[in-house]
Amino acid sequence: MSQSESPVRALFDVQRTAIKQSQQAIKQGLAVQRSTDKLTKNTLKAQESVQRQGLELAQATAHSYFGAAAAFASAGQSGGQQIHSEAQQGSPTQAIDQTFAQLKETHSEFYDTLERELDRGIDSFDDLSEEYVEALDEQVDGLMESTRTVEDQTTENVSEFSQSLHEQLERTQEIQEQLEEEFERQTQQAEQLLERQAEQAEQFQQDLEEEAERMQRQLRAQSRDAGTVGGAAADAGTDTRDVESELELIEGLDSTYAERLEDAGITSIEDLVDADSQRVASVAEVSQDRAVQWIQQAEA
Repeated sequence: MSQSESPVRALFDVQRTAIKQSQQAIKQGLAVQRSTDKLTKNTLKAQESVQRQGLELAQATAHSYFGAAAAFASAGQSGGQQIHSEAQQGSPTQAIDQTFAQLKETHSEFYDTLERELDRGIDSFDDLSEEYVEALDEQVDGLMESTRTVEDQTTENVSEFSQSLHEQLERTQEIQEQLEEEFERQTQQAEQLLERQAEQAEQFQQDLEEEAERMQRQLRAQSRDAGTVGGAAADAGTDTRDVESELELIEGLDSTYAERLEDAGITSIEDLVDADSQRVASVAEVSQDRAVQWIQQAEA
């Protein structure tokens, strides 16, 4: 049983417990009523017995009274009168007995009638209560079965919904992770692009500065060469051989190397002095030692 099913089943368990408790309460009420009816019958019999004893006592009291009255009356009479008085005494006693006999009969019939009606009511109640209890049990059993069916259906629906919700949450989590990864990847790419653009911008700025400096050096060299051409031609100790480039004045730096250097912006002795030996070696495609020798000659 999953955690999502437990509250649902607990709810139905509480409902079934309440139904059972109601059923037991009804049965207990019927049992109490049956006990009350039986107690009423026993009480009725006790009352009948007590009242019957009262009638017997009243009859005996009446006999004693009339007996004492007759004895008192006969004490002052002659023999003939006493016999006549005794004859008259039997008449009240018989009347009392007849009266009490009728009263006892009526009393007995009254309580017999009450007892029969009470027995009939008890029997009817027993029959009715048995039928009611049977119908109650059937209804409770049907209701309990219905609750179990509804419980199973509800539990199944809750389980399916929980599973679907769990799967949806997992898919949502996967999509979120994918979005986070994609965002992180795009962020890295953007950072790399910015870094490359910054490097390119810096390199472009550096190239511009170098190009501007190279052009300035060329202008200074051209100006200097133009001012010294006449003096150099008149100097007898100067080498008057025809050269295409100022760089060819450096020993070991022929026209091929000069062209390579000029293509890289190194067009004069001054440019060569300012250049880095590693760059010169790379541009002219010579060893770094040879490039150092060229630079040293240009500095001299």
